[in-house]
Amino acid sequence: MIPDSASPVLKTMIDIYLEPDFSYDVTEEGAFTVNATSVEDPNYVRYLNVVRADNTAKTLSCMFGGAESGLFQMTIRHKDYGLIDTTGLVLDVSASVSSVSPKVGSIYGGTLVTITGQNFGNVYTDNPVSITYNGGVGATSCYVQTTEPT
Repeated sequence: MIPDSASPVLKTMIDIYLEPDFSYDVTEEGAFTVNATSVEDPNYVRYLNVVRADNTAKTLSCMFGGAESGLFQMTIRHKDYGLIDTTGLVLDVSASVSSVSPKVGSIYGGTLVTITGQNFGNVYTDNPVSITYNGGVGATSCYVQTTEPT
């Protein structure tokens, strides 16, 4: 499965690669359903839309629409042949910040800050940034100049 992690708030295309010797046709005609079930709460299930199927590459391309943060066990069901073994096929739904640079700036603003992490969006409006102060009582919204997934 690529990628093996997704943003909790952004739509993410996920490609699931079946075994090359998978003996049934991989077709788009609604033959497959793909679900992501929360490991923490098995009652919380997200349904993925299969948008493309490639019989030659034995690949399903699915749109994941986001979910609460956590780990999700993936399940795949063929309409005629039932469940497909997805043991170990786990999606990590999370976004994280690994660094912020620089750590200090002017109290009057204007300091360019770089935030590094994972599962950010490609569109600047997908990644709102604000600086909190006074124990979190106040916050100043920041202008995002550029953005990319990391």
